Amino acid sequence: MTDDGIKRVIGPLSLGPSAYTEKSVFTHRGGGAELRCTYERDGSMYSGGLQFSRVRAYRFRAESHCTVWHIDAYDTLVEIERSAWVSELHAAEPVDIRDQWTIRHFMIYIDSAGAYEVAAEGYEWLPEGTVS
Repeated sequence: MTDDGIKRVIGPLSLGPSAYTEKSVFTHRGGGAELRCTYERDGSMYSGGLQFSRVRAYRFRAESHCTVWHIDAYDTLVEIERSAWVSELHAAEPVDIRDQWTIRHFMIYIDSAGAYEVAAEGYEWLPEGTVS
């Protein structure tokens, strides 16, 4: 199943070509979530990722269950505009809080892991750093 929305590219997870050789870790604490990745570039290991704010929902699809639609977001954060998932989330909101949330649908496919999708108000890139 794919989402009926349109993918809009936001940007790559890291500058230049990278090979994800270590891990990706998704954590959700309170209203925020983080996706941290360790990857190789030009012979050195780096850590970076994304932080999502005001998270309403998230889902993960293992690499073996991803379709071309998911893989098209390879190492790249995309926003799904006109997302059926976001429409479903809005429809499930209690009437007394309806329309209090800005919900955007973000997706990124990480090699050797899978596709991470997050319904959140916004995102920030985590600073990239070298890993020793």
